[in-house]
Amino acid sequence: MYCMNCGSEIGENVDICPFCGKSNKRPDLLTQKEKKIQDLEQKVKQLEESLVKKEKLGGGMFGNFNFQPWIFITPIVFVILFFVLFFVLVSL
Repeated sequence: MYCMNCGSEIGENVDICPFCGKSNKRPDLLTQKEKKIQDLEQKVKQLEESLVKKEKLGGGMFGNFNFQPWIFITPIVFVILFFVLFFVLVSL
């Protein structure tokens, strides 16, 4: 293989020419790799943004479940009313 800058004969897997010191990587392969890296970085950024949005919406381990106290208070109130009415009717 020959250096793309100075034309000296170099080894097959040499990245930097020992004679001129320039990079010996092929530009088309370099741009393909850089494009893939940029695509992957963009996908990671999108995933991170979607996770942040999900956390802001309250989507933790239970999904979009928002704590609503009336779900727990209502049955307790019904039980209390039942016993109050029961004792009122029994005492009559």
